[in-house]
Amino acid sequence: MNSTPQAQLFTTSVTVEEQLRGRLAYINKYRQAPAKAAQGHVALIQTIYYFSTWNILAFSEAADTIFRQWRTQRIRIGGQDLRIAAIALFYSYTVVTGNIRDFSQVPGLNVVDWTTVSQ
Repeated sequence: MNSTPQAQLFTTSVTVEEQLRGRLAYINKYRQAPAKAAQGHVALIQTIYYFSTWNILAFSEAADTIFRQWRTQRIRIGGQDLRIAAIALFYSYTVVTGNIRDFSQVPGLNVVDWTTVSQ
């Protein structure tokens, strides 16, 4: 990733959703614990700033169509990962992940294991 221009790096709205849900769940869990709630709000803001620097691909109607086709084929990976794969396939992008086991089950998806790519 370090050698790839920022303009060519993307994440997905599904990924952002997962991160924000986690931050919001933490805040909600510790609503009655001011110090922890404050930490949660700081982390929420940091997450928003972090993702504001990324190109974000939306889970579109076209990606949803691909997702639903795969669901009928009973591809056995998590729903959010399957949504990410549908976005990548729609745009003809490669998924760079440490979760090769799941993503490699998706037909036609280009996948690279970031844990084995030489630095």
